[in-house]
Amino acid sequence: MPVDGLDGARDVHWGVAYGSRISSMAELGAQRGLAGGGAGSAMSVPRQLPPTPAHFTSRAGELEALDGIADAGDEESGAAAQVAVVVGPGGVGKTALAVTWSVRNARRFPDGQLYADMRGFSPESAAAPQEALAAFLRALGVAPERVPVELAEQVTLFRTVTAGRRLLVVADNAASAAQVRPLVPASSGCMVVVTSRLRLDGLFSEGARFVELDPLPHAHAVELLTRAVGQPRVADQRQDVVELVRLCGRLPIALRVAGARLASRPRWSVARVVAELSDERSRLKRLSADGDTLVATTFDWSYQALPEHVARLYRLMSVCPGPDFGTEAVAAVGQSTLDQAVEAVQVLVDASLLEELELDRYRFHDLVRLHGRAQPDQERYEVLPRIGQWFLREMTRANMVVIPLRWRVSPVAEQLQGKPARFASGAAALQWLAGELPNVLAVLEDAVADHHDELAWQLCEALWELMLYRKLYPEWLRSHELGIVAAQRCGNRVAESRLRHQLGRAHLDLGQLEPAQEQTRRAVELAREANDVRNESAALQQLGMVSQARGDIDAAVALFAASLRLEQELGIDRGVALRHRRIGLALLQAGRDIDAARHLEAAAQLFTDIGDEKSEAQVALGLARIDARSGRPEVALRRLNQARRVLGGSGSAVYEADVLMALAEVAEGDRERETARGYLAEAVQLLREVGGAAFERARVALDAFDAADSGEGPQPSSGDQPQVGADRGELDVTAGENGDVAGVIAEQKLCGDGRGGEGEAG
Repeated sequence: MPVDGLDGARDVHWGVAYGSRISSMAELGAQRGLAGGGAGSAMSVPRQLPPTPAHFTSRAGELEALDGIADAGDEESGAAAQVAVVVGPGGVGKTALAVTWSVRNARRFPDGQLYADMRGFSPESAAAPQEALAAFLRALGVAPERVPVELAEQVTLFRTVTAGRRLLVVADNAASAAQVRPLVPASSGCMVVVTSRLRLDGLFSEGARFVELDPLPHAHAVELLTRAVGQPRVADQRQDVVELVRLCGRLPIALRVAGARLASRPRWSVARVVAELSDERSRLKRLSADGDTLVATTFDWSYQALPEHVARLYRLMSVCPGPDFGTEAVAAVGQSTLDQAVEAVQVLVDASLLEELELDRYRFHDLVRLHGRAQPDQERYEVLPRIGQWFLREMTRANMVVIPLRWRVSPVAEQLQGKPARFASGAAALQWLAGELPNVLAVLEDAVADHHDELAWQLCEALWELMLYRKLYPEWLRSHELGIVAAQRCGNRVAESRLRHQLGRAHLDLGQLEPAQEQTRRAVELAREANDVRNESAALQQLGMVSQARGDIDAAVALFAASLRLEQELGIDRGVALRHRRIGLALLQAGRDIDAARHLEAAAQLFTDIGDEKSEAQVALGLARIDARSGRPEVALRRLNQARRVLGGSGSAVYEADVLMALAEVAEGDRERETARGYLAEAVQLLREVGGAAFERARVALDAFDAADSGEGPQPSSGDQPQVGADRGELDVTAGENGDVAGVIAEQKLCGDGRGGEGEAG
């Protein structure tokens, strides 16, 4: 707790201790002859702390951390003073925190509180340790003529004067450990609070403990602005206040400037300041006070202290699209080695110009990013193509692990043939792709806006594996709208056909059959115009899936067969296997089990021959359905458990849910209703984050199961047969409302559609 909350007993303890030292300190001063005015001057008790800043808000955790460091000094019997280093970017409130804590805890240090602005990041030259020590010695009662000139003598005298005292030293705005180290008293009753934008690792040898300061939490930033302007003023402008806080980046210095701007202009609305700050190009200029570009200048001091090669990367990365980045991206943008990028990033982190989110993930504060972008650099125009090309290459490397055999329009995959894999598994590759998605989408948006169209459509195509596996529908739809525009501007019919096929799949998975058919038909037309048989075949297969979703099995089989013939002509074994699987599933849906088994077994054999384990596992779902229908549930379960082992490690919740739904059907058909319900519940839980149609179908199946068990719907008859392995989305999800649980599960088509891993675009 801060001192203003300490109990009286502690105050009495300090008062007694302080009083008992007065006579001894007077004697010590007289004996040492340190002051021209005798013992009374030697006992000077400096009170140099600045006043507590107005509207200080929050920081309870950081205040408690400083309390803990001070308490450790009370408990430890060592000779050294406690050292706390408050680290954070310019304008985050380091001085406000240090001064507020120091004022509240002044009674902990009855022999005085010393303060020095070390001017580490200011227009003036940094304060030398001799300058600060000389001022401290004079404040402690040493006669000016007795203050040594040499630093070593000053340090010795400072330690002598402070021996046995309880003093607080605040070294504000320090630039280096060397600047602060001489100011540390030897007495364990003393404490030094240092503020700096740098981490000052060198003070670790002095026993320093570090307190990191970030921008204010959102609620506290709103509180600070409200207190500065006045609650009545903003009572009916809550949304504008929230937006103003966002534009200020929750940085106290910016919030104070915005608050002062409003407080001094009582007729202005918060919305007016929001409108002023909405333009990124002038935001830093607007965040000024009395004509002084306060916020921008704060960052200038840190920027000007950077080595030139680090300053260059600061400028370049500030214009790099996306919310965060790793050191590999920095190396790509700066065209440097990875070691050089790591070193530069660490300098920026140490300078509090870059936030370290986790291991190898960094981001700029919004206002710091704007400052970097304001620095002139002609090389900035190379940033977008550099980072875009890097993402395209690394995404393709990841995709080649997820679906190794898929054919791609972009030539990058061919260029990477024979290169070592970036990831050990498809699940790891998908995890990386998902983590980088916000950055890739930002690059894609900017690439289309700046007419880097060749790059843009290739980035869009490279999103296929992630979208197919993770079903990120809003991002899927938006990215492909952009990619199609880029492909059209390039006049590349093959690329446009591929992207329309991929967009059509998103609509199909969402159950939006009209746009799915429209996009896929256009993909067929474009492929034929370009004499591109591979894209034509892929699009014909997808048209078959649309027909199957509508329940038109004959049309679906015909389209699958047409695509199969093209794959056979091309001599692509994997494509042939995929079409056999599609035909088999459609025939299975029509109840033609013998014909279905023939196609599914042909597909399984081909997938085995080419080593496509995931696709083979998906075929197993259809074969398990035939096993279950034929009264061989034990065989079906063996197939499904093996498939779960493979698909459960694919990194796709949807694929694992497919297997769980199939297991539920088999268990329910074998009268293991509690086991079946467990599978259904697990599938729903897996799909909860995915959402969309997949989750809804699983939820409907589970609800129907529960309704039947609760007596709200009729129990399935003994003649019901489980139906495992049909395609998701192939029938209306309202089927089975009569309470036939096995029918409901089957009609949800949540097993074996092979959406992932098949890479049906190739």
